[in-house]
Amino acid sequence: MIEKMNRVIHKAAYGSFLLGVLSGVSMTALIFISTLMRYLGGRPLRFSDELAGLLFLSLTFLCLPHVLNKGRHIRIEILINLVPLGIAKVMDFIGVITLLTFCSIFAYESWNFMNFSFSLNSRTDISSILLWPWMAIMPFSMVLCMLVQITHGLKQPATDANLTEDAI
Repeated sequence: MIEKMNRVIHKAAYGSFLLGVLSGVSMTALIFISTLMRYLGGRPLRFSDELAGLLFLSLTFLCLPHVLNKGRHIRIEILINLVPLGIAKVMDFIGVITLLTFCSIFAYESWNFMNFSFSLNSRTDISSILLWPWMAIMPFSMVLCMLVQITHGLKQPATDANLTEDAI
């Protein structure tokens, strides 16, 4: 049962990642088309700046859970490598607790912000894009990050050694 739940969480993180990548591709295409229209047609798309910002928000937050799941997030491994194994495990544990605390607070606050936006029926200035559905991505992402971390227990998800060597 737990293995099945873990698989569902990992697949949700990967599905979220694919949606984030699609947002990035859409953002790039939108900016490219708007730039072409500005220089070739004299008028860019009116809504391109607002929508590009919302797509960037989607790209960022939807990719976070998968990146965390694969252990490809930013780490300060030089400190971990300099200290003894026991202290490194304590530092790893503190990192996990910090992540879970941050995600909990961020999810709570962003959920309240999204509800406030929903109650006001907030929209963007130029193109009147409804904002609360875009804001819902933030608490969703943070809850999924917490679930991904819980599936890995109280240690950071491991990364592939060969990928780390490529970065050094």
